[in-house]
Amino acid sequence: MAQTSFRHILVLVDGTESSLKAAECAVQLARAYKAQLSAVGVVDTATLKHLLTSGIMVAAESQEYERELEASGRKHLAYAADLARENGVKAQTVLLKGAVHSAVLAEQKSCGADLIVIGAFRWTLCHRDVSARERQLILDEAPCPVLVVR
Repeated sequence: MAQTSFRHILVLVDGTESSLKAAECAVQLARAYKAQLSAVGVVDTATLKHLLTSGIMVAAESQEYERELEASGRKHLAYAADLARENGVKAQTVLLKGAVHSAVLAEQKSCGADLIVIGAFRWTLCHRDVSARERQLILDEAPCPVLVVR
């Protein structure tokens, strides 16, 4: 039997234009279904660690970049929280660290989200674009429906 409503929606907010549109869509869906909303941002420390061990970055650069990513993540999550509040949607924000797909899927399991909403990406870029690859992994591994918003 197909699911006809959602109780908890998780949206990945990473600051890209498509993820901000995904946040808008997720808020509208949460409002329509009277669902709880979790807006998730992820500081991709897995990629930072790879850049550090590859010698592409030095430790000081990596630490500074991680702080900048945290600040940016908080800003984008605040946008999603404000949008939810303006639309009367109960929302929580979570800023995680690690590989994006692993963090999102762990949070989905933890909060019991029955829908994940992500911004669109070009699958043809997955081999060279970390963001696209991480979103594709979410699609491949998610145990619940995933809505991709253009």
